Amino acid sequence: MNINYKDKRMSIVKNKLYDKLSNVFIEVIKKIKDESILLTDIYVSVKCDDLLLSIYDDSENVLFKNTIDEWAELKENADFEQNVIDSLRKVLNNESLIKEFESLDIDVPFSVVLVNDDHEPVEDLIMIDKDIIFLDDEFIQKMDRELDDFFEKLMSDVK
Repeated sequence: MNINYKDKRMSIVKNKLYDKLSNVFIEVIKKIKDESILLTDIYVSVKCDDLLLSIYDDSENVLFKNTIDEWAELKENADFEQNVIDSLRKVLNNESLIKEFESLDIDVPFSVVLVNDDHEPVEDLIMIDKDIIFLDDEFIQKMDRELDDFFEKLMSDVK
């Protein structure tokens, strides 16, 4: 019963976090529209020690900077940095938020990129291109395994 309470609590915490992050990105999109900023990328920086989220445009101008207190409860987990990346990805891959990004005056392909303290890219969080479909690593790995299995079965008949 204790585990059930903990799972329920964690679910509530994550939902609050997702709502907060969604609101942050909607606020950033509104600012981009209001200031008529033309973009090819948005850069996201997270300082895990102090839970600081910073979002920058192509020229490294700050679009948003504030702490995300909702990450504090996830900080107890062993892989906190991966939880941060996962939470950003989950929010950014929401269909309604992608439509908001597509409504911007952007050059495609457009991406939201996680960067380190030196503003060097760490990981693409989302990529938007109207003509190209981007496949994630998990899909490619699954296809690779399935092709290997197929080849093994095919070659077993030859032996």
